[in-house]
Amino acid sequence: MRILTVLLLLLASPLSIGESISIAVAANFKPTLEKITEPFLANTNIFVTFSAASTGVLATQILHGAQYDMFFAADEETPQKVVSAKALASTDAFCYARGSLVLAGGKDGLSSLAQPGLSLAIANPATAPYGRAAMEVLARPEFSAGEGRKLVKGNSVAQALQFWQSGAVDMALLPRALKAAGATPVPLDWYQPVAQYAVVLTHSPAVDEYLQWLRSDTVRDLIKDAGYEPCP
Repeated sequence: MRILTVLLLLLASPLSIGESISIAVAANFKPTLEKITEPFLANTNIFVTFSAASTGVLATQILHGAQYDMFFAADEETPQKVVSAKALASTDAFCYARGSLVLAGGKDGLSSLAQPGLSLAIANPATAPYGRAAMEVLARPEFSAGEGRKLVKGNSVAQALQFWQSGAVDMALLPRALKAAGATPVPLDWYQPVAQYAVVLTHSPAVDEYLQWLRSDTVRDLIKDAGYEPCP
């Protein structure tokens, strides 16, 4: 039934021949966006390319002239800054997913964050929203004993995951959608909600067709399957 829905949705819109879409996407969402895009690519003649990094790094590129058609950030604030700086319509920014944190590693679950002898990787809070959320968790009083830990900051959540997978650190605070094996969920009320917003930087028939696909019920289901919650 889902496959039929996908085909009907894509065939109902005019095919764009030889057009392309360039997308800047926060590292945490790239694997999900690639999976979401696969059925779209299979049923259109539109070519989609992805450039992944932390939200802050991508925003800096865009504000300094990098040419992308869409920007999928890991927060709400950064896309709004882009909208303002580029004098875009407010409707060009929209919520596409809500994320959450997990702790990878740590034999004692979340209480491991209070152990200063265990090293921890997070995304750089200066550029990555999930890094800022991780710092909110670490600031909780019950983890103050762990303040002397070795804290490694990756350029993105993807690099923080690599640090943990390689054994360079004992633990990592990561987005749930990265599906780190055996990870422990972090309570949602321990940090500000991670509402992820996208912004349309340039409009074209190809972009409009892609937006129609992104707003379908099929994509909402794929986002949930990937470990996010859909936006209201």
